[in-house]
Amino acid sequence: MHEKMYTVGELSRLSGATIRTIQYYDKIDLLKANRDVKGNIRYYSKKDLMTLQQILFYKRLGFSLKEIKTNLVNFEDVSDIKNILKNQEDILFQQEMDIKLRMTIIQSVNSVLETDPNQDLEPFMELVLGLNKQTILDYANVEFNQDTEELFNDKYDDYNEIIEIYWQWKQLILEAASYKLNNTDDNHQIKFQFGKKWNDFINSVTAEDPDAVAVFEKGLEDSDKWPKEDLFLYNFSNDFIEDAHNYYLKKDDEHD
Repeated sequence: MHEKMYTVGELSRLSGATIRTIQYYDKIDLLKANRDVKGNIRYYSKKDLMTLQQILFYKRLGFSLKEIKTNLVNFEDVSDIKNILKNQEDILFQQEMDIKLRMTIIQSVNSVLETDPNQDLEPFMELVLGLNKQTILDYANVEFNQDTEELFNDKYDDYNEIIEIYWQWKQLILEAASYKLNNTDDNHQIKFQFGKKWNDFINSVTAEDPDAVAVFEKGLEDSDKWPKEDLFLYNFSNDFIEDAHNYYLKKDDEHD
């Protein structure tokens, strides 16, 4: 019994890939077609369909066609494939953090302009140009003391939650840096509004949970171990943050 063969049109319908894409894969020897005697018509086997599905799967994960051809298609060593996928996962995570940084910068600028439309953004832009998109990844190399590690592990079992808290913190730090660069220490409206944001952030992170407060305070105690960029931004902005937060708390108490 002859093996079922598919035309390029049938393979396109079954896989979702365009005919032009399949023809291109044939041209670059990534998915070689069988041809009729005259060489005019392409035919593909069931194995070719499975290979095409692999190609589309790996391409969806961000692999280049060269990487797919060299390392992945028809590769039988499962452990090697797992290592290749892990490396790709690391690359995609780095790209995600790069996007997070850009979004954080945009959100910081928007927050600043909503609070003070006349804010001079030039000093802030100069600061942003020097930011390292990989700073968050440097925390993997930070060796906090055992107490701090245990507090974090007990409080946060989801690493993504810590990452989200980090980006909220980074946005506020950058916003505070912009106010500091513009010498807005005496602007009570800005201090009050930012102080409220910082207070809301602390409350959302700690939720008046003693364990969460301990984690937050322990992280600050170990700030000398942070990556240089975050340590610089924190030290530069901290006096404004504390002043704004205390001002907000004072006014909030007076209002009560």
